[in-house]
This record gives sequence, C-alpha cells and structure tokens, in this order.
Amino acid sequence: MSTPPSADSEPLRVDRVLRAKAILNSYAPAPWAICPDERDARFGYFQVARLIWRFDEPHDELIPVFEAAARDAPRCVGWEFTAGENWCIQPTRLAEEWRGNGKNMQKAKLAVIQDQEFCLAASQDLDLILQMLAASAPNPGRPEGTTS
Repeated sequence: MSTPPSADSEPLRVDRVLRAKAILNSYAPAPWAICPDERDARFGYFQVARLIWRFDEPHDELIPVFEAAARDAPRCVGWEFTAGENWCIQPTRLAEEWRGNGKNMQKAKLAVIQDQEFCLAASQDLDLILQMLAASAPNPGRPEGTTS
C-alpha cells in the first residue's frame, strides 16, 4: 500500500454520507447509514473513515460486490467487509482495535484517530471504495425500485 498525498491541496469532501446513502440505495433500500465526515466539524482533524449500513431486507447476493470493493478499491490501507444485520466496510486497523478494546468502538476510534496520516489515507481509500460501488451499482443515481 502506498503513502497518501498531502491533504493540503485537496478540498474538503462534503456530504460524504449523502453520497454514500445514494450509492447504497442504488443497490437496495437502505434506511440508514453511518459514514463520518472526512474532518471533525469542530476541531478539523481527520476522522476514522468507515461505512456502516442496513438494508431493509437481506441481500446476500450483494455480498460479493461489497467484498470486492473493500478488497480491490483501496490503495493505502487494509480494509474489511462484514455482513450481518448491519453491513460494514472499515479499515482493518479499526476492526482490530475494536476487537482488542473489548468491542468498544469509542476506544477503538480514539486509538486510531491519533494517527492522522492513517486517517487521511483511509479517507482517500473510502472515496475510492465509494467510486467503485457507484460504478458497479445496478441502478446508478437512483434508489432501488424507482423508474425515474
């Protein structure tokens, strides 16, 4: 995996959660999703990039698409995809911290967020994952079940 470019020349990515929700809904109805903004709105530091969502109904046929995006799109850090009641694409490092901290996500995020270079790299990778998912979507640009 390569080192990410500096963030100084890149504009802040806004409304990532809206873009992520639209992409997820192009696969199947997803009533909610968590996808943190790239930077903390109050303090400006990079947050830990991840995507967690739930489809209205099980869609096991989509698992290979999300596995491929988590495996093939990133260039900077390792990622993992898990499917259950909630589906999740997150950096492997965050998942390992979560498991190592008694499955306490707050502690895991606090441990990872200290490495801002990692958070920047993960943020850039998440954008690549979202691009790959958008390109693979069966109904690009519109929610599942709509015709216009």
